[in-house]
Amino acid sequence: MVLINWNTDLGDAWEWAERPEYPLKFSTFAVEMGINFIVYAMSH
Repeated sequence: MVLINWNTDLGDAWEWAERPEYPLKFSTFAVEMGINFIVYAMSH
């Protein structure tokens, strides 16, 4: 399986999720994407 994230900032969103100045909308989306990746990898 190959997972490609081109031109995204998932790593930054995970790193800065607890910082109050980082937008909650983006950090929430990044965590949801990470959970989806893990569930998909474990179920296929």
